[in-house]
Parts: sequence; structure tokens; C-alpha cells
Amino acid sequence: MSMAISNTTLLRYVCILSVGLAIAAPSYAHVSDPKDATLAANEKIVAPNSGGVTTIRSNTPIITRQQVQIYPGITNASAGSTQLSMNRIILPAGMKGLRHMHKDTETVIYIIEGNSRTLIGEKGEIAVDNKAGDFIFIPANVWHQPMNVSQERVIAIEVRADADDRQNVILAPNR
Repeated sequence: MSMAISNTTLLRYVCILSVGLAIAAPSYAHVSDPKDATLAANEKIVAPNSGGVTTIRSNTPIITRQQVQIYPGITNASAGSTQLSMNRIILPAGMKGLRHMHKDTETVIYIIEGNSRTLIGEKGEIAVDNKAGDFIFIPANVWHQPMNVSQERVIAIEVRADADDRQNVILAPNR
């Protein structure tokens, strides 16, 4: 009996888990203040004798190539994932990322808090508005640009069918 699971099936499981975590414990969607000395830097906890079950506690944000603030989560580099990556996205009020695509990689985003807009297409000719509770599916190789059109922050979980969450990001020539 084969135990192979397709990327699509894995992506679905991770999205279901993400939603469960977001609904069960919204406090996990915190935004850490880097000046808060009581918070440790990013932590990696591997459960002993678990076959590699790994927890990532991400307390330090980074800015991606597409100019979006993320709290790094599960990737090949952080947890040994071979097929998926998962990060928490924070879009401050009025923030706009750069137009980009994920080469050969599907993306699913779940909005935990706030209202966002995604411009779709090489020139951003299609606008899609989303709010807390929405799931967004972005097929591979589709140009998109995230933005926060509200006065409140947006918090989202992003899952990609790519264990290296930075390698396949291509910035649009007319950002």
C-alpha cells in the first residue's frame, strides 16, 4: 500500500489545520513587538521520538522580496518540510506589497483578521476584496499584489505547495 500523498491533498490538510488553529486560539495570531524583551527569538522545538514533528514559534518578522511582512513558519529550512511552506502574514494599515507570482506553485491564504485587496494580472487589472474568514486560492504563475485597504492591520496565514517559501517568487517587471 502506497503512502504517497499529492501536494494538493497536503495543501488541503494544512489549510484545515490552519483554520482550526485560527478558530480555536486566535491569540496565536499575535503580532510581536520586537522591543518586548520577554519574547524569545524564533524557536524551533522538535518533539523527541516523533519522527520529526516540529513546532516553530515565530516572534521575529522579516520583509520578503515582495515587500510583505511575514512571521516565518514551516519551510524546508525551518522544519525540514519537503512539499509545503506556511507563514503568518501581517499587512499594516495602508500597506501594499509588490506585484509578483509564485513560479509553478499554488498558494492558499486564509484571512484571520482585517480586510484586504488582491490585484490580479500583470498590470493589476482585476481587484479581489477579501475579509476575515475568507480563503483565497491563487493558482501557480498568476501575477498578484496584496494590499491592505483598511485602517486596521490584516493578519493571514499563507500556505504554498513549495517547501522553499522564497525561491520561486518572481517580481513583476511593472510593479
